[in-house]
Amino acid sequence: MPCDLSLISHYQKYFRMLRATSPELKKTAFHIRYRVYFEEQNMIAADTLGEPLETDLWDPCSIHTLLYHKPSGQPIGNVRLIPLHVSPTRTLPVEEHYPKPFDFSAAPVKDIRIGKTAEVSRMLILSSFRRRKGDLDYTVENDLSDGGMGYKRFPINYLPVCMIFATAILMLEERLDYGVGLIELRLARLLARFGVGLNQIGEPVDYFGRRAPYLIFPEPIYKNLSPDYQDLYDTIRSDLLGESSS
Repeated sequence: MPCDLSLISHYQKYFRMLRATSPELKKTAFHIRYRVYFEEQNMIAADTLGEPLETDLWDPCSIHTLLYHKPSGQPIGNVRLIPLHVSPTRTLPVEEHYPKPFDFSAAPVKDIRIGKTAEVSRMLILSSFRRRKGDLDYTVENDLSDGGMGYKRFPINYLPVCMIFATAILMLEERLDYGVGLIELRLARLLARFGVGLNQIGEPVDYFGRRAPYLIFPEPIYKNLSPDYQDLYDTIRSDLLGESSS
């Protein structure tokens, strides 16, 4: 049954975004990553693990964000932003994971080192809050799985959009020009439908699913959104920065 709440009412009732600044919150983010990458998807090997945490050398310089489910108080999602200018390797993980040269022929920049950039990565949501097993795509017809938490289904799986809004807000807050990341093709199509501008800079590859490298420019995102999604963006900004929605 479709949810009778508006988009913003649904988000405010069930979810909130939080910037993970304390050691405790960062550890929570790393544990969610462990749950998704090891327990759910077997993307990391058990013999490399000590504590049930997934971390790498970019985490100390990253900006971490958590998505919470309000009724249960459970953290259910994570995304991080890695500013290039503070990277310990002077590189971004995407430069290691994407095996081909980037193609900037249709992009407004010719190199990811032009301007102040960051990588959007470790964007994930617990499986019980992702699309249902039978859903083959991120589309506006899909329902958000209730994850056994007892809340009504909402007819758009909009939580990945919330995560991208969070990274755009933090890019602007950090005065970064754009972000780069390997994004699932299905998610890229969803984001485009909601007005999030992406520039694809390479052919898709098989990296834990079909993904392609994209540039994300935060400045124009807000003005391209519908009024409902502008309200959602404002609320997430308030969650992250403690500002009143305008």
